[in-house]
Amino acid sequence: MEEILFEKGIKHTLHGLNFYLSYFDDLARVLPRDCYCFIVGGWVRDRVLGEPVGYKIDVDLLLTCDPLKVASDFAKLVGGSYFEFEKKGLFRRPTIATVIINLPPYKYRFDFAQIKGKDVEKALIEDLLSRDFTANAMAVSIDDVLSIGAKQTILYDPAHGMEDLQEGLLRPVSLKNLEEDPVRMLRGFRLSVEKRLDLTQDFLDFVKKKAELIKKAPMERVSLELLKILRHREGGKVIRLLYENNLLQQIIPETERWKEITNQGQHHKYPLDEHMLRIMEFIDQVVEERERFLPAELLKGIGEKEFLGEFSDLELLKLSALLHDIAKPYTFELRDGKATFYNHDKLGAQMSRDILKRLRLGDDAIQFVSKLVEHHLRPFYLREAFKKGELTNRGKAKFWRDCGDIAGWLFLHAIADAFASGDDQEEISWLLKTIHELEEFRRKELSKIPTKPLLSGYEIMEILGIDPGPKVGEIKRALEQAQWEGIVKTKEEAINFVKSQKL
Repeated sequence: MEEILFEKGIKHTLHGLNFYLSYFDDLARVLPRDCYCFIVGGWVRDRVLGEPVGYKIDVDLLLTCDPLKVASDFAKLVGGSYFEFEKKGLFRRPTIATVIINLPPYKYRFDFAQIKGKDVEKALIEDLLSRDFTANAMAVSIDDVLSIGAKQTILYDPAHGMEDLQEGLLRPVSLKNLEEDPVRMLRGFRLSVEKRLDLTQDFLDFVKKKAELIKKAPMERVSLELLKILRHREGGKVIRLLYENNLLQQIIPETERWKEITNQGQHHKYPLDEHMLRIMEFIDQVVEERERFLPAELLKGIGEKEFLGEFSDLELLKLSALLHDIAKPYTFELRDGKATFYNHDKLGAQMSRDILKRLRLGDDAIQFVSKLVEHHLRPFYLREAFKKGELTNRGKAKFWRDCGDIAGWLFLHAIADAFASGDDQEEISWLLKTIHELEEFRRKELSKIPTKPLLSGYEIMEILGIDPGPKVGEIKRALEQAQWEGIVKTKEEAINFVKSQKL
């Protein structure tokens, strides 16, 4: 590969088609003639690495003209969605214009920012040297990319990112850049696993000394990076690295107490912190292989919910795994020499709500995750009842009444939890049998049960000749439970049931 050394940095010559994307032709149509446009960051890095494009395409662009107008015109031309946002803490590129194009299964995101300065090359190089890692501090001109005959396309590489990629290294451009934007510490661990690159020792030393800086970062950006980590198929490995380097504890301080619980009792082989790190690795595996564990009916809807525009219920499932035993250090007691954690599921659900509020993930995400945490023990209670031959239709119906809307996700969570607890193959087999038993009951019996109350509160008052009050609600709830258990199936049976209740 030919290299040409310039005073302001290093440039390489590559073929422009390595970086081509068809939407760049559309972008060129809306660029003013006197506007320079450079493709920077991850798109350039991944093309240098020769990675497949995939279904989720992110492109960062730097322009010398107004990025808001260009992005708006581009969105209109290609039929994309346009919005603007401010990146708190980034002074060089404070305002970003974004265009999203959804063409399932493909999703494109283009981020537009501006560089200023009479000397365009100098401004570009200064911008690149302000970035996080040398692998992300490379750029190519869009004009070169669009020229089919451009065998001498210039790749700007002032931080020597090409050399680091060739050596398999992820190196910070400078430690000062990390300190100015601490979210880059999180990104470094994520990119290291995603791109199979080794983090340099100066980065690791910096994190060990400066992990607390992450507390100063805008929580929205921290949450976004955490969700990107969970989205990756090996996100569990990253969570382990964050914990081992004291970063996770800065983001979720409650995890600092994991190390207090070294003995979880007879159902666990591992100390709490190791169990929590193992479930994060197993939940990745279980999610990837979910068709192996669950029947098709239970898989409906999994991976299809969307929140925050770019994430799915799978990230929330993994987040629930990260938080499912968060309350164990707060509920630990020794009873008759045995470790107990009574009500850690209920307290954990409340703690999860508080944590996710701090992370600013929104009400829908909070409700979904906290419900998974609250009910994460249910499949194991049902497994024990099933093994003993004590799993009744009443118990099955109650499960579906309480957890029907999260059942598939809850089962995947339980399978990963069982693996992470060190359950043997027999116990895993019993868990899978229990799940299939519950699904068969839902398919064959639950459909016969009326889902709407057979009697209203007003009808209950009329039948019993009582006035409005707490007793009416109590009887109505008892009637609904009887319906779910299959004890009451008709309106006549409902009337008799109400009449049998003690006033």
